[in-house]
Amino acid sequence: MILCVMRDIRMNLLHYLYSKTARGGFVPLYALEIEFALSGAELGAVLEDLKEEELVVEAPEGFQVSTGGINFARTRWA
Repeated sequence: MILCVMRDIRMNLLHYLYSKTARGGFVPLYALEIEFALSGAELGAVLEDLKEEELVVEAPEGFQVSTGGINFARTRWA
């Protein structure tokens, strides 16, 4: 059950970042905490997985969907 919930959070987070940053810009961790009602520590593990898969990039400004993430998202949601 927990694995399924984490998978849902992962896809929801990727979809959110895609919708907010595919055309540029970043979403700060604080905004993600508010949007998903999770702490930075809880989101951190999911974001690290997405970064390892090269679907998301991190910068001092926050998080952004990567080119690979955009391509992945377009095959799923566009």
